[in-house]
Amino acid sequence: MENKKSTSRFERAKHENSEGLIKKVVVAFIVLGIIFWVYQDIEPIQNQLIEEQEILTEEVSLEEVVNESVDVKVEAVEALIEEEQSMEFYYKRALKRDKNNEFKGAVEDYSKTISLAKKYSSEMWYSLNNGGIIKAQEFRDYKGALKDFNRIIEIETNRYDGEINLTRLEAGYSNRAYVRKMKGDIDGACDDLYEALSLGVEGSEVFIEKQIEKNCL
Repeated sequence: MENKKSTSRFERAKHENSEGLIKKVVVAFIVLGIIFWVYQDIEPIQNQLIEEQEILTEEVSLEEVVNESVDVKVEAVEALIEEEQSMEFYYKRALKRDKNNEFKGAVEDYSKTISLAKKYSSEMWYSLNNGGIIKAQEFRDYKGALKDFNRIIEIETNRYDGEINLTRLEAGYSNRAYVRKMKGDIDGACDDLYEALSLGVEGSEVFIEKQIEKNCL
């Protein structure tokens, strides 16, 4: 009797163990299924995030390229503006306009050069000399021309180092004599011609002597 009872207990225990193993296997499959399902659901999201990140990176890179291109263009424009505001720019354009008989523009550029050039520079002298001649000959602006030639004479006779450029000074006197003659101031013109002759600039003496003979004797 006891042996039967023991056998029954053993069979029940065996049966219970089998059921427990089955339950564990079922649970394991369920857990694996859930993991697989979650992974399948997450993977596309991860891929989507990666794709979005790549797109964002491309957009940032494109923005950097655009910004760099804009910066280059801005620098080029700024350089062009800076060049156009320089003394060299106005002086070169003045010479070109003068050569092409664009006298109004030439005078404007000579005036701009004068405002920017160094006092004793060749650009200053040529701008004053050429600008004054154009004003007198083309526009009969004798007041403006006299102002330019007076400036030449003032600059050269008041050099702090005493190294007067005689050629420039002679041109100042000779051209001022021409303007004074055009205004009817013969005495003033002759005074300037004698001053110019006294400087002894080679190559100008013959011309000045002829002007003196014609207007002052």
